[in-house]
Amino acid sequence: MAVQHPNGPGGHADASTSRDACLLHFVGFRDDRYWNAVRVFGLPDMIHRNWDVYAAQDVAPWDIVVHADGSWDRPPRSFSTEAELSRRSRRRMNS
Repeated sequence: MAVQHPNGPGGHADASTSRDACLLHFVGFRDDRYWNAVRVFGLPDMIHRNWDVYAAQDVAPWDIVVHADGSWDRPPRSFSTEAELSRRSRRRMNS
């Protein structure tokens, strides 16, 4: 489980940022790890199936993001980029 804190790793939110002002996001939870995270962090405000560009756009700088697995600083997935790579590999296989 990886946690993305406000303002980066070990970041300290400024005094104007409180738990009331930030949202808690869970990303990629598909099994009982969800309930473990709920016990630790509380119920999430938002649940994202994948860490993609859409999920990243939903996150404000002061929000807290809890990833089920992977590194907290990984870039969001770009499905359009992945689709283009898949098309290229299929073209090579069919050539």
